[in-house]
Amino acid sequence: MSSQADVRSIQALQDFRAILALYAEEAQGALGAVKMEAKRTVFWLQHDRKSYWTEQLKRRREQVSSARAEVMRRKLAKTPEHTPAFSEQKELLRQAEAGLREAEAKIVLIKKWEPMLQQAVLELYAGIRRISDLSGTDTVRASLLLGRLVDALEAYTRIAPPSGVAIVEGATSSTFASIAATIMTEAEAEVECQPEAEPVADEPPTVDFLD
Repeated sequence: MSSQADVRSIQALQDFRAILALYAEEAQGALGAVKMEAKRTVFWLQHDRKSYWTEQLKRRREQVSSARAEVMRRKLAKTPEHTPAFSEQKELLRQAEAGLREAEAKIVLIKKWEPMLQQAVLELYAGIRRISDLSGTDTVRASLLLGRLVDALEAYTRIAPPSGVAIVEGATSSTFASIAATIMTEAEAEVECQPEAEPVADEPPTVDFLD
């Protein structure tokens, strides 16, 4: 495989560098939106839904107790001469018991999904961190490398050629590519010497998962 860079257009390198910077910016924005959505989902499950259904469980238990007491009161009011109707009370009791079963099932589901959501969020943040490193670190290094390459190539094109020799961008591709490869090697070595920025800890949302 050839070690030379076949550079035919400095403008193409400049355009690619601009697109690379745009990609890094948009990727970071998208990752931020994903993390925010994950936090909202965790909050919704652990606080909004848990609080709601815990309160509903308490309220519906009270409704069942009240409906049962009303049915019992109607039964006790029965005499040989009079049997009060209590079909309506029995229907209310049936509805109250169905509502209670629903609340109990929701609580079970919340407890089931909490550890599963925790694992999913951890895996999500691991993936986000890898993409963030690529868009926030590797693209910066690549942009720096491209910038130095473009500067060096532009400086090369401004050098006056020997008498009788014309330098036209794209015309002397073999010579241009050889010089580009040399510049690339030198720029890469300089970039490698640049100190890397300290990685910023990107922890998943801190929440309390109950057993």
